Amino acid sequence: MKAISRTWLVTAVVLAVFVTGQTTAVGQAGKAGKAGKADKADKRDTGDHFYASSERFGYLGTVSVYDTWEDAKSERNARCSDAEWPQRDGAILAVKNAPEYYANFNGILTNWFADNGASPSDTNEGFFQLYDENADTWQNQKASWSHDRSTFTLRVKGRNATYGPTDPMDYARLWNACAAPGSGEATHGTFLTYDYRLVATGLNGVEAPKGFIKNTTNASDYSGHFRGIFRNESTSSPASNGYYVFDIQFNNTSWAAANNCGYGGALPCGGPTLPDEFGGKK
Repeated sequence: MKAISRTWLVTAVVLAVFVTGQTTAVGQAGKAGKAGKADKADKRDTGDHFYASSERFGYLGTVSVYDTWEDAKSERNARCSDAEWPQRDGAILAVKNAPEYYANFNGILTNWFADNGASPSDTNEGFFQLYDENADTWQNQKASWSHDRSTFTLRVKGRNATYGPTDPMDYARLWNACAAPGSGEATHGTFLTYDYRLVATGLNGVEAPKGFIKNTTNASDYSGHFRGIFRNESTSSPASNGYYVFDIQFNNTSWAAANNCGYGGALPCGGPTLPDEFGGKK
């Protein structure tokens, strides 16, 4: 797995200071040392024992902006309605009760880091980031394989994933659609409610002891969604404040995967793109 840990986990502090069109490494990449710490959560062999790691899918969608929580919940009186979300690259790392792989983690975000941070997705427009280091905003999370071991499905629901504190690291951002572009701070806030579902098909799952199945190939197709209500809490851009109802759909269009780009690798664009890693029970 050390895959994603040497990309956006290692550069977590960079996310905190991300500015449109550029990333500057600051702070201590040593934070990634937490990768080696086994989570002390329940390690029993249950259906809640899984991991999912991919930076090979893309997404697009829509977002509407409201002035109040009540309007957002009822989806009435939008001040900006159904703004189109541009195509961007995505990345995910979700782990539960699999300390042999990584500590519990809940992360889904734009893959800005491909090409060593020079990816076309490295821009505030269309950007999102739910980085919940210890997965304490989860309410419900499940992952399973199909009976033929060709499809892996991850389902997660949660609430109140916010920006801060620094230990554990929590970084929540969402594109401030319909407001003037600004720095990364203009996209800070809280995912008041959220759910995401990733379906990866075309896999070849191999069963290990105790019925745990791991993939041996990358997926050939990705689908699913990331939905919820995000409250923008920027202080530098009050015009961005409000409640964002977003509906993001996953797809197969990934600039990083198509160009075999990654972060910190030996290839010209930091590649190769890291392989998918999915593990869980039927």
